[in-house]
Amino acid sequence: MTELEAELYALTHRGNPGDIAFYGRACSGVSRVLELGTGYGRLLPALLAEGRQVVGLDREPQLLRAARRRAAQLRHGERSRLRLVRGDMQRLSLGHLSFGQRFERILLPYNGLYCLLGRRALQSCLRSVRSHLAPGGRFVFDVWTADRFARSPSSSAHHDDDEAIVSLHHRGQTWDVFEQSRLSSGAQRLDVKYTYVSRERGRRVTCQIEQRYAPSRELMSALEAAGLRVLARWGGFAEEPFGRGSEQLVVVAERAALVTER
Repeated sequence: MTELEAELYALTHRGNPGDIAFYGRACSGVSRVLELGTGYGRLLPALLAEGRQVVGLDREPQLLRAARRRAAQLRHGERSRLRLVRGDMQRLSLGHLSFGQRFERILLPYNGLYCLLGRRALQSCLRSVRSHLAPGGRFVFDVWTADRFARSPSSSAHHDDDEAIVSLHHRGQTWDVFEQSRLSSGAQRLDVKYTYVSRERGRRVTCQIEQRYAPSRELMSALEAAGLRVLARWGGFAEEPFGRGSEQLVVVAERAALVTER
């Protein structure tokens, strides 16, 4: 990902309504937070409230650079409590941080769990999360609900949006944004490509997002297998009940004992 791609990605992906306030509430009263897939730092100001120490982790260097630029605009006291690190959420290694390796909250917002493209990757991430939770700590994440694909499986499908889904103004140019999606229910994949076209210069920039989605039942089983006990499962950031028609799945889990530890 280039710097321009990261900037256009940030302008396109602004999160879901209510998610920033929700994650702020989820961290209320705690002092140490780890955000996985921190991206360009969208949640950082809310997470740094109440004097918290925050670690933001991402594997994409250009998004981390964008997060550092965002952090530079924070107050000095907030910047001193923030660490941005490049890393893989499947294999967390944070022993070099003065903050330590255990956190009261570990967050994975905005469909980040679907960036894990296989069952082994998912399980590795969840076990890594468990090992980095402090006693009494909680893992909080949200994803779009994939249950409808499990109920009505289809063969591979491809969709091209011939009309721009949005237009952006950036670097003195107007960018029309086009979306192409490819669904393969057999592989539980939904890959999306965004194409940004400059009206003034005709330049084209593409950004691909690869996702392996999982129905809620699969996610619950994976959490249990990794030693994470589900405390709450909601259908949105207002903490409404999760049901058949829910478009989002918001989960809070805590560290539980593994069979080998009993």
